[in-house]
Amino acid sequence: MSNKYKRKLQKKETTLWQDIFLLLPVIFALCIVPLIVLTHDFTIDFSQFDWFNNTALTDQIDSFGYSKSVALVIAGVASVVFFCYYFWKKTSTRELETKTFLSTISKPVAILLGIHLIMVILSSITSKYSELAFKGGGYNQWQTLWVLLAYGFLFFYAYIWVTTERKVNILIYGLMIHAACMSFLGFMQAIGKNPLLWGWVQKAVTKYSQAAGISFKEGYSSVVMTFSNPNYAGTYVALILPVVIAFIFLKVSDKKWVSLCCKAAGVLITAGFVKTLIGSGSTAAGLTLAVLVVVTLIFLFISYFNPKNKAWWIALAAIVVIGIGSIFGILQTNYAKSALDKIKNGSVDTRNLISIVNETPTRLKVNFRNGEYFDLDVSLENGTTPAFKVTDSKGADIPLTHNASAYIPNDARYNMISLAPASYSLPSNYSPTNSISPAFVLSDTPNQITFTFVYYGNEWKYYTPYGKLITLKEVAHFGFKNSENIANRRGYIWSRTIPLMKTYWFTGVGPNAFIIAFPNTDFVGSKRVGGGTVLVDKPHNTFLQTYVQTGGISAITYAILEILYIIQCIRLFWRRKLSGNLDRIGFGLFMSSLAFTIVGLTNDAVVGVQSSYWILLGLGFAVNRMLRVKENETV
Repeated sequence: MSNKYKRKLQKKETTLWQDIFLLLPVIFALCIVPLIVLTHDFTIDFSQFDWFNNTALTDQIDSFGYSKSVALVIAGVASVVFFCYYFWKKTSTRELETKTFLSTISKPVAILLGIHLIMVILSSITSKYSELAFKGGGYNQWQTLWVLLAYGFLFFYAYIWVTTERKVNILIYGLMIHAACMSFLGFMQAIGKNPLLWGWVQKAVTKYSQAAGISFKEGYSSVVMTFSNPNYAGTYVALILPVVIAFIFLKVSDKKWVSLCCKAAGVLITAGFVKTLIGSGSTAAGLTLAVLVVVTLIFLFISYFNPKNKAWWIALAAIVVIGIGSIFGILQTNYAKSALDKIKNGSVDTRNLISIVNETPTRLKVNFRNGEYFDLDVSLENGTTPAFKVTDSKGADIPLTHNASAYIPNDARYNMISLAPASYSLPSNYSPTNSISPAFVLSDTPNQITFTFVYYGNEWKYYTPYGKLITLKEVAHFGFKNSENIANRRGYIWSRTIPLMKTYWFTGVGPNAFIIAFPNTDFVGSKRVGGGTVLVDKPHNTFLQTYVQTGGISAITYAILEILYIIQCIRLFWRRKLSGNLDRIGFGLFMSSLAFTIVGLTNDAVVGVQSSYWILLGLGFAVNRMLRVKENETV
């Protein structure tokens, strides 16, 4: 090897390492942060609210969110430092003109991102719950102001500095190494050999915690990869899998054996992710990937189909036959059956009782889904025994039938309700002597749901499962009248979240504070859809989560940024042959973004998943820019 060739090779390698160093913040956030699992001790304290316990919940642990959030903030800060350094270096050495630099930035992208981040900051500094906004915690929520800013910084960093195909390859190859680790972890969890439960892993994970180890709830899938919930694992698979599949079709090297090894690795990663998806039981992710298959086939058909070529008609017929056969085969699997059951369950609501409202100190209004209601007046006989009077919506008295220890309205419209007198020992926070107070239990008999009311302070109050006495109020709701149980209570959650949009159209309640904005005092609504009271700490919709927490303007700009990218991709890849690596990577990133957008309709965002999406979105914009430049050069 000549000295001249050695010098050229050394220069090339130095440039490669310079590119790697330039992309370090993004590489760390994309390839390392989602892998982090480290237990953090914290306290949940919402005791000032009616929907929480009287005291804080201490000794709580989080293994999947807090540590990722800290690492991501570090990556975000690093991206700002690196950006300033490289911009100064390149402009001071005349390698880059400021005007040229600015010309590469899409104004709509910059404006949308800027408005989004400004509204995130405004919602945080104006929030009444600044500790949640700046520090996180709460009900195990860790997307603080700093994390949300880091998302934007990393997106912009990837968008600005990924300007060559080699930089794209660096990120894609790094992502594939990361995907291999995640795929292995998910696969092992799916076959019941969870690496997170290995002894040495448990010790490492809980090194900085008082907890002896981490465990997984019985009855729930433990296929979570490195996230707190199987749904997030499904979302992550839907986000990363399109890029992995695109990688399989890349020409990685001129050496055949290297390319074959990379393709084989891509196939194995894909298989591991599919097993992970099935094990997680994530219906939303499974349906999303099914949609992506259809969309991909449409794009390929439009780009490559030649009606004059008989081979294409034969291939099309084969695809249809295989597709139909695959659909029937998939429908026979337990995963598909479970997914269909989730969709069907709750699609038709058969529970009549919808709400109970304290109208006066001694009167309750009991509302039914079909529009009927009755007024329940409860007085005290001898000062201790509840006496009931039921009046229908027209003011007519409804006679009561005494059955064993309960009273039942003698009317077909209301006879699913029973009223049972009782007495109740007041908790110490209401009576230091635990005095006995009159009470009664209202039961939805067919559905085995009960509501206890206690006479306290000269009025009837609902006794919450958290040991508090409150008056029940009407809760605003919108839509899903007959399907609140759909998709595992999502209909109920969305119906109570949508009315909040009027309140938080400008600034939101603050990062991590959705649980406070949501009407968790809707104890009747919560019980009727789930059989028990469940606190709602997330809306199971990324757009609604953003809207309520950081405001409508931030959510709309976030959504427009997504839509802008998708439209850009449709225009770019429609009738385009995916002939080169950059084309295939760009299309894979397009499918990745589309997947996250679709699955985000039924799932919320968490650190690790959302951060990867933002980075891949920035990379997608950068790749599209490079493809357009190539087109212009060709023309």
